[in-house]
Amino acid sequence: MLKSGTLITVKREADKKKNAVYHGPRFDVYAEDEHGTIYDLEMQNQNHHDIEKRMAIYQGNLEKQALYAGQSFSERCQTVVLFLCDHDVYNLNRVHYQLIPQLVGYPEILIDNGETNVIVNLKGDASKQAALNQEMLTYFNDGTVTGKFSAALDRAVREVKNDVKKGENYMTIEEYAARQSAYAREEERAEKEAQTIKGLVTLNLDKDQIIKFLIDNFNLNKQEALAAYERVMATA
Repeated sequence: MLKSGTLITVKREADKKKNAVYHGPRFDVYAEDEHGTIYDLEMQNQNHHDIEKRMAIYQGNLEKQALYAGQSFSERCQTVVLFLCDHDVYNLNRVHYQLIPQLVGYPEILIDNGETNVIVNLKGDASKQAALNQEMLTYFNDGTVTGKFSAALDRAVREVKNDVKKGENYMTIEEYAARQSAYAREEERAEKEAQTIKGLVTLNLDKDQIIKFLIDNFNLNKQEALAAYERVMATA
């Protein structure tokens, strides 16, 4: 999943919010290595069921720095968005998930667009992973440094913590309140959907009938309704 490299730039909470109308991300940790690869490292301790969309927004902002004017598109820098989660986003008991674009109808054809999107499940079983990944998971779970890579991570984290003490780029109270309110509404909506799906199952409605009900009554498209159904049934 990861290749060891030397981080030459590390910034905490790099703020890309330059527009009062459109959403701009605030990167938890922004970094670049000696190969020109650009990284965004995010910590996630709650599942708000929006991680794929968040990754797309973060990638969109990293891409603005991935190519200089006058360069050919083949010279585009690699951009990496890495989410460290203390929960299993997809409930598949995997240590990490890599999201990749595929050609519709031909899943064996993978599209290399210069983006890497990885979700790390910090509570997963690291014993089946490569040594480098085990080292990373051990560090982020209990802070133990076991090698050169985790030692470099530890130095970067300490630098970030020192920057935090300087009080730069804090999220405003208004931004925090708005985000928490949005998450609360989303959780309330998801819970209502879940209870509805469970109720329809007890009434012996089949999958297609339940999905149609969700589309008609919850203002969801087919993909959203299917995702809600599968999410509930996976934990039933």
